Amino acid sequence: MHPPGIAKPSTLRISSVTALDACNGGLFVSPGSGWHPERKLDSWELILMRSGTLRLWEEKQRFELGPGHTLVLWPGRRHGPLAPYQPDTAFYWVHFRIRARAQTSAAVTVPQCTLLPESLRLVELFHRFLDDQEQARLEPNYASVLLKLMLLELAAQSSRQNGRSQSAASLASQAHVMITKRFREPITASAIAAGLCCNPDYLGRIYREAFGHSLTEAIHRCRMQHARNLLLLTALNVKEISSACGFETTDYFRRLFRRYHGMQPVEFRTLHLRQHTNAL
Repeated sequence: MHPPGIAKPSTLRISSVTALDACNGGLFVSPGSGWHPERKLDSWELILMRSGTLRLWEEKQRFELGPGHTLVLWPGRRHGPLAPYQPDTAFYWVHFRIRARAQTSAAVTVPQCTLLPESLRLVELFHRFLDDQEQARLEPNYASVLLKLMLLELAAQSSRQNGRSQSAASLASQAHVMITKRFREPITASAIAAGLCCNPDYLGRIYREAFGHSLTEAIHRCRMQHARNLLLLTALNVKEISSACGFETTDYFRRLFRRYHGMQPVEFRTLHLRQHTNAL
């Protein structure tokens, strides 16, 4: 499938005084088949990938999104799928409108598509939005504030990334991609450095500069995110989830999970039985 139309500018600038209206949001979980609809929206849409891969086009632009990627779809522009849904694809989404964009030097740029080094910060905001929406207590002004925080968080993380050395950032990004692809294996920071043919200490230093934490911490975060998804979306037991996340022992998985979440995996599953799963 080839995207139609003409490429258009995709620079969204907002500030603290930009007037936004949040419409609605949800968590889409792929049924394992089917295609994303081809359509032209009359509102903006912010997408944050939770798992799997999503391939879309908008006008002349093509996007391949993986975990941690964000995408802003523009109103009045046709978009559609480049491939069918994959079985493990899940993403958060929210539609919104911009009533007024005040001209101010304090405005920041929201990239149309980027990979967030700390996507969990945005996930937390989505959860607050969806929790209140589910409980029918999402007051419009508060919804707009949450939405603005999402966009400002996205802009801030992207800006920090762009301000760093391109060569070092490229190597750090390669390490990050390797982690997201291989965290299910018994991978280590040294193995990542060996795979990129570089010094482990140097890679560790530039990765921390780029993402704010160590390679080992990045592996743990990927594994914890995958563990949460499996706890919420499957009936696998703790031992099976531990193995699926790359842990050699279930006891270590439990200890690490408790360190990150303050509770055991089974307690987490029980606490989050209610899912915010919405159709598009």
